[in-house]
Amino acid sequence: MVFRYYPLAILILGILTGIYVYNLTDVSFAYTLPFSEITYDMPVAIYIVMIIFVFFLLSLVFLFSERLSKFLESKALKNDKKTFVAKIKNRIIERSDEKLVLKTELFKEIDSIFEGLDIAPKPHYANCTNKDIKKLFAMYENLQNGEEIDVYKFNIPQTSTIFTMNIKNSIIKNYKNGLPILKNKNYIYELKKFAFMALLNNADSKEIEKYKDSISYDRDISLALIEAYFNKKVNFNLQELSNICKNAKFSKEDYLFCAKSMKNNSNPSDLIKLFEYLSDNDDLAENAYFYILLELEMLEEVKSRLRTQPNYEFINVRAYLDLKSVGKSYPTDLFFS
Repeated sequence: MVFRYYPLAILILGILTGIYVYNLTDVSFAYTLPFSEITYDMPVAIYIVMIIFVFFLLSLVFLFSERLSKFLESKALKNDKKTFVAKIKNRIIERSDEKLVLKTELFKEIDSIFEGLDIAPKPHYANCTNKDIKKLFAMYENLQNGEEIDVYKFNIPQTSTIFTMNIKNSIIKNYKNGLPILKNKNYIYELKKFAFMALLNNADSKEIEKYKDSISYDRDISLALIEAYFNKKVNFNLQELSNICKNAKFSKEDYLFCAKSMKNNSNPSDLIKLFEYLSDNDDLAENAYFYILLELEMLEEVKSRLRTQPNYEFINVRAYLDLKSVGKSYPTDLFFS
């Protein structure tokens, strides 16, 4: 039965039942209300009709409560869908929002799985049907292609990887875009480092000098500064260079890497002077200094310096000299790895 015809059907049923019962018997029945002296004396047929209508009212309450429950559940699912999409957007742009709370068990279960996953937009994905998420996909692809975006349009926080990528794209286009970052304490070290490396690679010595003290030096920056020193783009004395290396906690391998990187594009005398000073101030630089001396065929200097070292130290250098003494010649790099 269609629901809209239900009240009419009950009404007809009640009237017909009342008429039928009344024709069977016209007996009346007196009913006194509880805690009252009011008494109703009505035919039995009326009481039966009243019972039918009470049943009708109770059935309406049941039906409407069920429909209301389904309506509220449907509304909660719709609200949770919007909330979940918002959580996906926040995950993409790496924004946290504790106000986004899911209420239905279905979406709570999905969210518990979602929170345990690392997600990132798939490149060139065009099948997303949600307009807001689709815009974020397009934005992310533009970033990966080296373009700049309006981070404020997408409400992207400064702590987001997307924000960092956008700043880097801006600096790649023009290193000068990174200069304000070097003077701003609010930016993360990763961005400051990127801006400083771009400055070293693109600016002249005068501009580099203005900003060289605006950042702390890690291993990568220290290596780049030493290269810039040999390219006459930055001014340091030997003590400053030694301090830079030690503050960056250069290892034996770092010093050697530096020596290998600088040997072909540096003045030999400057190279010797630097690594002699470095080795005198840090034992970890000794192996790199031997490498430079052997590359420049300064064997007597190597032998003289080896005499100050224990016999079990620098076996690689001693092996090279032994082979050299019997006429064997091998690339220096074979003994320094």
